[in-house]
Amino acid sequence: MKLPAFKLPALKKPDFSNPTVRLQALLLGGAFAIIGLLVMAIIVPATSNPWFCGQACHNMNPQYQTWKVSSHKNINCTACHVDATAWGLFEEKVIIGVQGMINTALRREEKPINEHSVVSQQHLSSDRCKRCHANENRKFTFSEGIIMNHNAHDDAGINCAVCHNRVAHEGAEEYEPIKSEWKDARGHKWNNFMTMKEGCLRCHSTNSNTKDMETLDLIVDSKKPPTACATCHTKDFKLPEGHGKNNWRSVHGQLAQKNFGDCFKCHEAGAKYDNRGTAWCEACHDKATVRGFRITAGLPEPEKPTLEPIKDEGGSH
Repeated sequence: MKLPAFKLPALKKPDFSNPTVRLQALLLGGAFAIIGLLVMAIIVPATSNPWFCGQACHNMNPQYQTWKVSSHKNINCTACHVDATAWGLFEEKVIIGVQGMINTALRREEKPINEHSVVSQQHLSSDRCKRCHANENRKFTFSEGIIMNHNAHDDAGINCAVCHNRVAHEGAEEYEPIKSEWKDARGHKWNNFMTMKEGCLRCHSTNSNTKDMETLDLIVDSKKPPTACATCHTKDFKLPEGHGKNNWRSVHGQLAQKNFGDCFKCHEAGAKYDNRGTAWCEACHDKATVRGFRITAGLPEPEKPTLEPIKDEGGSH
């Protein structure tokens, strides 16, 4: 026996020529609009509150704790992290926010959050900073011996947060869950681009091992950042012997041989001006040669940091 084909019942189109139908549609649409506005009026302020970011979302606690003691503690999160437009708000609450909740629920969130400061370099526009920190409205104070041309960086397309990346969240690695719960973040430390080694030398260096091509790609018109010491340091800035000379590359060996220990004070692996975790000398010299420098200077081999495994007791991320 052949069964008859199943068909969905045809939907009857409302007769908008009928004044009663038009009124009903208008009232129904208005009701939905009012309910939507009321929901947004509650949800948007609630989810834009720093407490919500830090306490309701366990993953954001380090950012919340550091924000509370930062110079931006009286500034709402959205002032820096969301464009002041209707689309910016919609994107944050409906797209990015929902994605974040899903990733958190499925434990797919980035650990630690924004590990490589991608957000600060590519997503935080200078327009948000300039609402309070416009160059023409402030007087800059710098460390002794430092020259800093903010307008030149602005003209080159370098956003404020490309350098000021930890302004509101410095030291977040000292708070939970980063400090002990996240295995892959044990010992993690965010780069602070306001320092010479981690920040300035990404662009202002002649050493290819120090340059960061992702940062250099942000510069408009492929402009080349200056590398001369006098670009960033005043004439009275005191550098170690020979460092400011144009022939430094050819004569530094003679100065180093006087006392290799002086070099390693600043350039040993783990020292203030090392080369991304290795002795600066290894940028040009092989490890065996650098080991000879250490022996000549009477210095021990640098200790390699080790990460202790963390037992997973089922309650950590």
